[in-house]
Amino acid sequence: GAMALIGPDEPRYAQVAREMLARHDPITPTIGGQLWLEKPALTYWLMALSMRIFGVSEFAARFPSAFLATLVAFLIYGVGRRVHSPLYGVLAACCFIVNPMSFGFARGATTDMPLSATLAAGLCLLFLALQEAIPSRRSRLFSGACFCFGLAILAKGLIGIFFPVVIAGSYLLLRRRAAMLNGLGLARGSLVLLLVCASWYGPMLARHGWAFVDEFFIQHHIERYLTERFRHPGPIFYYLPVLLVGAFPWTPLLISAFVRLFTGRHRRDREESAEDHGLEHLMTFAALWTVWPLFFFSFSQSKLPGYVLPIFPATAFLVAREILYLWRGGADRLARIGMLIWPLFVSAIATLALFYAKKELEAFDPLKHVLFWGGLGGGFLGLGLSLAARYRALLIFMLLLCAASVPSVLATFQPLIEKKESFQDLAEIALREFQPGERLIGYGWFHHSLTFYTNARSIYDEHGRVRILFSPNELIEVARRLGSVLVVAQRSHVRQLSESPQLEVELIGGRGEYSLLRVKPLK
Repeated sequence: GAMALIGPDEPRYAQVAREMLARHDPITPTIGGQLWLEKPALTYWLMALSMRIFGVSEFAARFPSAFLATLVAFLIYGVGRRVHSPLYGVLAACCFIVNPMSFGFARGATTDMPLSATLAAGLCLLFLALQEAIPSRRSRLFSGACFCFGLAILAKGLIGIFFPVVIAGSYLLLRRRAAMLNGLGLARGSLVLLLVCASWYGPMLARHGWAFVDEFFIQHHIERYLTERFRHPGPIFYYLPVLLVGAFPWTPLLISAFVRLFTGRHRRDREESAEDHGLEHLMTFAALWTVWPLFFFSFSQSKLPGYVLPIFPATAFLVAREILYLWRGGADRLARIGMLIWPLFVSAIATLALFYAKKELEAFDPLKHVLFWGGLGGGFLGLGLSLAARYRALLIFMLLLCAASVPSVLATFQPLIEKKESFQDLAEIALREFQPGERLIGYGWFHHSLTFYTNARSIYDEHGRVRILFSPNELIEVARRLGSVLVVAQRSHVRQLSESPQLEVELIGGRGEYSLLRVKPLK
């Protein structure tokens, strides 16, 4: 909550939750009173509940994601402990917590973490159900999984059931054990899933009919995947760097885990114990859990990093297996290569990230920052530990190094990101200057943080999209209708508006290249 809501999504989702709370209507999402059918309701419900408890604030908007990420960490620990040992559970939970994707999205007011958390819970319960020998327990675990998949559908749509089906189906095919479906209670589980989904989809269909089907399912499911309409294109290998950086600092160990899995090296432990036998099955399941979303979204015409957030609980299980292998003294050639590369990789990625930050955030100088020199020194110290085969010491050192860098990262980058990605300060000026009946208009440009921080005092179309004007004639028409409007525009447009003989333009504030104007029609 220390940072303002940023980007296009956080402010809009928080505003939808605020309006749900204000209208006492948990069914229909709106922005500025207009229908907003882009995402289902679970995230809005959680935010609205948080706002009811903590008040309307950035903290309240982001608290659900942080809370759910914490629950996922405990869930990963519980599954790891049940499948193998408490040590494996702790290692897997730590691997989930200490990566930029999990940590970053846990601090975001978006739909990504609710989807990831509910999918993770469902897939973990499904795996345990498939491994359970007692029919009554199998059925209860499967019903719990279906409940979670229903929540995933409420979090982000049909993807919440598509991935469980393809992951579980391919897992059963690989194991050639279709009989494992027996005793799951498929009918009861399906009923649970349908009842959970019906809690919101049923009323929405009853209220809004085809308009809901068209915008939510056709436009935001099918067209988003098959077309570039939503302007998030990317090459087919888009998610390869997302995976490599998102799994940081564990990426070399993740690669080692996949090499070990697909070359059959993991089978050397098959006869050691029942725990290792169960862990082998979890590795197969986690690999499919990782690969399927990457494969599916690589062919999508809309690509964003958050789409593959659900894979990172699975990568935590895979990486923790490699760490456990080293912890128990099983340093074969593959493991030694991974541990040699690991500190160099961490140092290189940290350095590249800092110089990328300089490109994106002009006020930042990496060569003068402790993160640069700390990362460089930590990489060389880690390399020394690796060459000395002090693998336990290296694991502990790298974990502590990453944890120690978090406060410095937050203190350094939060203010810079906030300045670049939020216009809360401009919104506060607008709130002080608003006169009765005035609206905030975007001229050639609009930032969605203005939506939340002015409580949606703009003009929205029937799809909940803010109306942006692009010509003086459009602005003249709106100003005549409303009498007076506030306008946010780039400074390059201010002169154009000031020269219009039909508009009275008053500069009332600004920030950088952006200005806040009061515009009235001249009689």
